[in-house]
Amino acid sequence: MKTFKFIIVFFCCFYSANLFAQTPQAIEADLLRIFKRVNYYGSHKKEWKAIDSLQKMNQIFGFKLKYYTSKYPETISYPFTELKKERVVIATSADGLFRTYSWDTRLGSAGYDFDNVLQIKVNGKVSSSLKMDSVGKKHNPVFWYSKIYTLSSGSKTYYLAAYNSVRSSIDATQGVQFFAIENGKLNGAVLLVKTPTGLHSKIYFDYDFLSVVNMKVIPVIYYDAKTQSIHSPLVNAKRQVTRDYIVYKFTGKYFERVKN
Repeated sequence: MKTFKFIIVFFCCFYSANLFAQTPQAIEADLLRIFKRVNYYGSHKKEWKAIDSLQKMNQIFGFKLKYYTSKYPETISYPFTELKKERVVIATSADGLFRTYSWDTRLGSAGYDFDNVLQIKVNGKVSSSLKMDSVGKKHNPVFWYSKIYTLSSGSKTYYLAAYNSVRSSIDATQGVQFFAIENGKLNGAVLLVKTPTGLHSKIYFDYDFLSVVNMKVIPVIYYDAKTQSIHSPLVNAKRQVTRDYIVYKFTGKYFERVKN
């Protein structure tokens, strides 16, 4: 029964998207209307049936966002200022060909629970993918993308997407995930890091979130374009973030750790 109801909701969303959205402003207005309901039910999820409404609004928002960003090329450069005010996190690559949309579903219990739409532009056309759990399955906490760095090497362009996850007051993650647009599709598992354990598609560290809450400036993982190096905060044995950094430098093919 739940599956049937979701199918009906989905097709209603699809129909309304085709019927009303013609301009980026209209698209944002439609998305904003739904996302405000996400935030509303997220603030009242302890009330009777509010959690069901919250799940439904998240599904509608996710599928509509995917639809709009797959159909309208202008969305990849549109600022979506009002959505950002509602705490939708949007990151765009310098070349304008890759963009991420992340939002807190408000479904998390101890920490944040994010979903993401990933959008690319190839030959003037856009396509998107929705990172959302299937209906009926347990929703797992995921991360949000905060910034996208761009690295060009030869004929290849790599996208270094910084991400964050806070699952509880003592369990958090920062990292950089490597992407590339290949054969018209987004590859989110580019093996661009070489360590003694092999090749990897991410650089990340887990840490105790309480170790940074009182810091005026929180150390973050970042990419330095001038030196083509990724700087990742060093975490001690107690999972506390320190002011020291581990450096991975791009050697022309891979990022490899260097002494500093």
